Parts: sequence; structure tokens; C-alpha cells
Amino acid sequence: MKKYKMGIIGCGWIAPFHAQALNRLRDRVEVLWAADPDQARAEAIAAMLADAEVEALADYRDGLARVDAVAILVPHHLHHPVTLEALRAGCHVLLEKPFALTLDEADDMIAEAQAQAKTLMVALPHRYRKSTQAFKAIIESGDYGKLFMLDGFMDEDNREYITGGWFVKKATLGGGVYFSASPHLIDVMLWIAGEVRTVSMVGARAGLPMEGEDTALSVIKFKSGVVGATRHTWFSPKPHRWYTMRAYCQRAVITLEIQPLGSLAVEGANCQFKSKITIGEAGQDERVVLESDEGLDLTEEARHFFDCLDSGARPQTDGAVARELMKVALDAYRDAEITGAN
Repeated sequence: MKKYKMGIIGCGWIAPFHAQALNRLRDRVEVLWAADPDQARAEAIAAMLADAEVEALADYRDGLARVDAVAILVPHHLHHPVTLEALRAGCHVLLEKPFALTLDEADDMIAEAQAQAKTLMVALPHRYRKSTQAFKAIIESGDYGKLFMLDGFMDEDNREYITGGWFVKKATLGGGVYFSASPHLIDVMLWIAGEVRTVSMVGARAGLPMEGEDTALSVIKFKSGVVGATRHTWFSPKPHRWYTMRAYCQRAVITLEIQPLGSLAVEGANCQFKSKITIGEAGQDERVVLESDEGLDLTEEARHFFDCLDSGARPQTDGAVARELMKVALDAYRDAEITGAN
């Protein structure tokens, strides 16, 4: 296996999660630099990385020629230009979600990756988590009959996190919570149930100082016949469970729960988690079939990226998959604009 030289572009809230993952994969990657216009943030992420003498850059362009790959962790409206620059400089790209702001931007990025013969992978971490993979395997085993409904809920209080800047404007975020973060639910549903036939959403502005919705619900009909629903708020006064996905099969309800044990928004990568899967069958007590301390761990996502670089295989969450996920959200927004639902 080749050991890849890598740079990190963008040193905001999500960057420590990537730094932790890369530190766990030091046999696969050497991080040479971390870049951010805020020098203090770049230095903080450089100091977190286990590799010796990681450089803190103010401008990522100064480091592109020295690395094989980059992790792009910048605000959403910068995904398109920064990704194109990195690809044209000869870098493979691991890009934070969402893919882009428009389908035209997504198409540009896919075309450029193909033209440069470089891997472009979008970071959609939940399908790479071991507990999510176990959840999917239980559903697909057929032991509990055919899947007919998926229900996903994310219950978050982001008052201390979303206070201003690019996060509060539609032009830079891409919309609201449904576009920015509900894909954590929708991607897993697409992965399990397949292509979408129809989607609609409603949104509310419960209290965060943002132009887009901070609370959103959606209803999805999949071509497989499965129906799905998502519920997501960034303004919960008392979050109950951070992430819950329920699969309704003919003979059982299978539930995946991922729960921070502290404040994820405040503690970030230092937050501890508990994950579990339970199965409830008619006439029986619900039983726990998996428990772990796995949380928002990006290690398996990063490992998949490097595996794809080694083999030349397409990432599970490549440009085409990420584009389809974007299209689901944008189709729902278009319907909501027509009906006044958002």
C-alpha cells in the first residue's frame, strides 16, 4: 500500500474529527499541512495531527503541489471552486458534504475529476459507521421480513454553534437544515431503500438567526416501494436522541440510536458517544443486539477513501451518489416553494 501525502483545507468545527481519523491511519497517510485563512485555527489543527512538523498554511494553494490528496472542509459555497483547483493541481479529493450548491456545480466537479483521472469522494460518514453497516445487514438479512418503512430523526440544539457567518445565509449554506444536515439521514435511506420516486418537505424557522429553515420534515417514496420520513431540528430545547433511524419490517422494528453523552456542538471531537441497535418483535421485549462507544468517528470513511486510491475503485459516496442526494433535497425545496411549505 502506498502512503499518501495529504493536506487539510479548512480548519473549522469538523476538522478535528478528520484529524483524529487521519491520526488513526498513519500507516496509510502523512499529513503535511493544514490550511485556513485564520492562522490560529490552522495552527490548532496542525498541532492535533500526529505527524511531525505539520505546517500551518494561510493559503492552501501554497501546498497543493506537495500532496497526493486533500480533505476539503470549507464552507459549502466554497466547495466548487476549491475542489476544481485541487483536482487541476493533481490532487485526489475527500470533500465534506454537501457536494455543492447547485447541480451544475456538481456536474463541473464530476467532469473535472474524470478529466484529471482523480478520485472525488464526498464525506457522508454515517454509511461508513460500523453500527450503521450492522443495521443495514440486519434489515437485508430477511430474518424479519420485508422492509416497508424508514423513519429518521435528528434532534439537536445548535444555539451555541449557529450564531452568524456563512451558516446563516442561504447563499452560502445552500438552504437550511434540510440541505445542509438532513442528508445524514437521507443518504442512509437511499443506501438501504434505493432510488427516490417522490419527495416533499416542510420547514419551519423555530428560532435560530438564519435565513433558511432550522427545522424540517420530509416524506419520501422510494422506487422499491419503501416509504420514508425524516424529521430534523437544530433548535431542540432538550434533545432526546441525536440520531435515530428506525426500520419497519414485516415482523420487527429495528432501531439504530447514536447518542452523544455530552454537548456535541460544544465539545466537538472530544464528545463521547453511545451507539446501539435494538430489535422489537410482536409479543416480545425489545432486545439490544449491538452496543458500542462509536460516535461521529470518520476513520472508516477515511480508510475507504485510501482503499479507493489504492485500488482505483469508485468510492461508495462518489460524485454521482452525492449528486443524487443533492437532487433529492433540491427537488423537495422546489416542491415546497410552489406549495408554500417552507
